[in-house]
Amino acid sequence: MELAHMPLKERSMIDVNGLIKDFGKTRVIDGIDASVSVGEVVVLIGASGSGKSTFLRCLNGLEALTAGEILIDSIPLERKSSSLNQIRRQVGMVFQQFNLFPHLTVLENIIEAPVHVLKQGKDDAIKVARELLSKVGLFDKQNCYPGTLSGGQGQRVAIARALAMHPKIMLFDEPTSALDPELVGEVLTVMKHLAEDGMTMVVVTHEMSFAREVADRVIFIDKGRIVEEGSPRQIFSKPREERTKAFLSRISH
Repeated sequence: MELAHMPLKERSMIDVNGLIKDFGKTRVIDGIDASVSVGEVVVLIGASGSGKSTFLRCLNGLEALTAGEILIDSIPLERKSSSLNQIRRQVGMVFQQFNLFPHLTVLENIIEAPVHVLKQGKDDAIKVARELLSKVGLFDKQNCYPGTLSGGQGQRVAIARALAMHPKIMLFDEPTSALDPELVGEVLTVMKHLAEDGMTMVVVTHEMSFAREVADRVIFIDKGRIVEEGSPRQIFSKPREERTKAFLSRISH
């Protein structure tokens, strides 16, 4: 079957084969095989230190692999390859801390990479940035500096900044964990809209309500291994593995 004619959620966007990641003598990722289809939203759950964030960082080349391979849209992700930067541009990432440039306005933060990395014309970059700010509900903040924003607003700007690079994939590493509880919802709402628009997403989060509502698939990782994966309904209502049951029982109390 020709790739171009495959239904959206059958064509693979991310393929991970035999992934191992060691930090010194400590094995953090222990032989993960996984795939994510175009337009699929996959949520990774698990205890702190289980390897979820390291796995995410491997997906865009922030961490060198000890063994195994990762393919992004069928292209091998190799840190020594000249194609690494090209692949990275296709993979947007939003971290716990949004790391905006404090000396630049919101608009300037968003257009920085498109203008200097993608060599996009400044007028075009500004047009796209304003459209993205409207999308995340912050059009009126374009001339503000990051220091004047709430945490939720800063994280929404960080999402807009990542989207300005026109990524095929968005990775989210606990994007709400550093926020005050009342600000979590505004960031999750933006992420829900991205999912509705068909963005391929891999999300590490402790927000189980988001996983239940938005995920196509939930993966439970423990000690660097995938213990169980399935639909949100299956994972949260009828987990098969004892480790999954124990984890979910702890977070529900």
